[in-house]
Amino acid sequence: MADVVVIGAGLAGLTAARVLARAGQRVRVLEAATEIGGRVRTHEIEGFTLDAGYQVLFPAYPAVRRQLNVSELDLVPLPSAAVVRRGAQADVIGDPIRDPGGLLSTLRTNLLPALDKARVAKLALQLRGPEPWQLLRGPDESTEQYLKRQGFSDAALNHFFRPFFGGIFLKRDLSTSARLFRYYFRMLMDGGAALPRRGMGAIPAQLAAELDVSIGVRVTRLLPHGRHVTVVTSAGELDADHVIVATDADTAAHLTQADTARGQVSSTYLYYTSPSRLDDQERLILNLDGGLIHNAHWLSNAVPERAPAGQHLLVVTVLGLPERDNQALDARIRAELSRWYGSLDVQRLRTLKVERLPFAQYPQLPEYASTLPGHATDLPGVVLASEVTSMSGIQGAMESGEKAAAIVLDDLQVLSRPRGA
Repeated sequence: MADVVVIGAGLAGLTAARVLARAGQRVRVLEAATEIGGRVRTHEIEGFTLDAGYQVLFPAYPAVRRQLNVSELDLVPLPSAAVVRRGAQADVIGDPIRDPGGLLSTLRTNLLPALDKARVAKLALQLRGPEPWQLLRGPDESTEQYLKRQGFSDAALNHFFRPFFGGIFLKRDLSTSARLFRYYFRMLMDGGAALPRRGMGAIPAQLAAELDVSIGVRVTRLLPHGRHVTVVTSAGELDADHVIVATDADTAAHLTQADTARGQVSSTYLYYTSPSRLDDQERLILNLDGGLIHNAHWLSNAVPERAPAGQHLLVVTVLGLPERDNQALDARIRAELSRWYGSLDVQRLRTLKVERLPFAQYPQLPEYASTLPGHATDLPGVVLASEVTSMSGIQGAMESGEKAAAIVLDDLQVLSRPRGA
């Protein structure tokens, strides 16, 4: 019998299991899929290294700093700036301190009025003062309302904040909680964004390195009795003192009868390869032309190891799930890329993969945090670990895993830690 069975080998489940195992608990992790990581996965296709969707890591996340050996992830920092494309015209907008190469373009571009550039500096100074977790507290409103109260013009919203933070929130309308915007803005200031050289899958791989993980094992039912919980699985039954449910929201609801569903935000990704370099840009490319492309990134320029020698890798992000037909979607994306690079160069691109993520995040509208479930369930000995208890993403999943483990260990210090700390 295990002390704890963790159901689900995503970041929340692996973090919970890691904390418990290091505290001396006998832990068994069960994963229904054939690989670990949940939505944080990496695959090799024809020598190209592809993550599940377009993901980056904010190394300043507190849970990342506590739970991961960041140096072993071999992180490649990404430029703290983006390229705003309008057809063939490209303007760099970003942090001139972290990305001095973009200083002149940032100063010269008319996409961001001079007063808005000063407002960005003022906002950075304002958000630098409090502890990051404090930015998740206080009155809430939409990010759009917050930025307008800070005096930002429509040009600033449309030319920078919508395309840039729309890629983080997977919603371009800036309807996401302003608390969350402030928190992410601070994370970017404190540590920027980076990519593990071997792919985002290096994160769950590190968390799972010392754990007993069984893949391909589906849990169908939980039966609490006395001081134990019987876990009914596709491979038989096992007993544990405690069970941590760290699955997707629908599975968690089925196993615990808890109200865990919070909706979904979807996204689509297209991966292209090219035998010739169409763009030298290492920065994220934001699209102001309209159409389906939200952003694009030549991953092989930023991390050459992501592509075989002599090949180049482009990932295009599309918000939502448009054009269920891959050929029709690909044709529309190529037409939009032709405005940037010309039709002859775009013809050289080969479509490597099209990936649709029906659930990439859950909606995080103003005051969303007040509606989130806690870790407790109505089943004795059964605890929930999921980003749905905090915020959608790496920090939310890992801190939820930490707190689920703290409940089992009766660790009041961790349980009293504020969200986002």
